Amino acid sequence: MEENVKEQPVYKIGKVKIKGEQLTVDFVEDFVNANYHNDITKSCQQIVHSDLKYALGLLKPHVVQICEMPEAKHINVADPSDEDLNERLKNYVVTGYSKGGDGESAGVTIIAQKLLSTGKVLNLTVPFMQFADESGEGYPYGSELEEVIARCDYEVDAYLFEEKWGIKQETFDFDTPVESDITGTEELEPKKKSRKKKESVDEENRISA
Repeated sequence: MEENVKEQPVYKIGKVKIKGEQLTVDFVEDFVNANYHNDITKSCQQIVHSDLKYALGLLKPHVVQICEMPEAKHINVADPSDEDLNERLKNYVVTGYSKGGDGESAGVTIIAQKLLSTGKVLNLTVPFMQFADESGEGYPYGSELEEVIARCDYEVDAYLFEEKWGIKQETFDFDTPVESDITGTEELEPKKKSRKKKESVDEENRISA
């Protein structure tokens, strides 16, 4: 008698949101053979991994490009450098994305923020952008955008199903000196007691006696 093997579902990430380093995800649990699916929203307490933060950061060039921000003229959107991401776009942060469409119409909406010089925050909802456009008049960096979203999906999947979480250290068990000449390979030698001080005390005791 053949055993019924439970079908393993296919997971499809739909919407991702990060708030306070914690993740909320809308995804589909698709049972292909059984021909049904479940729509799931999961709010997680574990903080996100730095790899996911970095993947989301790769969307910043697309944010400024699609929104026609002035920073777009000074960066390489297709292949951004670390300086592009960490310096020229340091006032931007991507807080999530929402995928839509299917096949040739597939695309994404990006959610981001920009820190203004006044200290206030500008919320940005980047218009839905298709990854591909046969007309040739669509987004010129659609394929690069699709690759970044795939990388983000990979990290979200690892967070959800492989326990790839971040580690947050609240406090340190030791005090770090402000300045130190000690290198990582040197060892601290115990301080030697001063013989001169001890001899002085002995002399004073002998006189008083």
